[in-house]
Amino acid sequence: MDTAEASPIGRLGYLTVATRGEEGPGEVVVPIRGGSETFTAYSALPLPKDQQVYVVEDLGGREVTVVAWGERRDSLLVL
Repeated sequence: MDTAEASPIGRLGYLTVATRGEEGPGEVVVPIRGGSETFTAYSALPLPKDQQVYVVEDLGGREVTVVAWGERRDSLLVL
């Protein structure tokens, strides 16, 4: 398996549990390795459930850092 294929960095996902910024993590589903996997998601700012996010850092142990990307998943615009 290619290392890039195994890394969540650079992938888009969506939050299934909102993040609370410095107050605590949420949860993100990311399409990876031919399926979808769940990671604990940290962000600098609070992000709502269903927000589309971009994974910017792999913290190890199924934890990632994310930033907002596009619109909420229930919007007409999904990047």
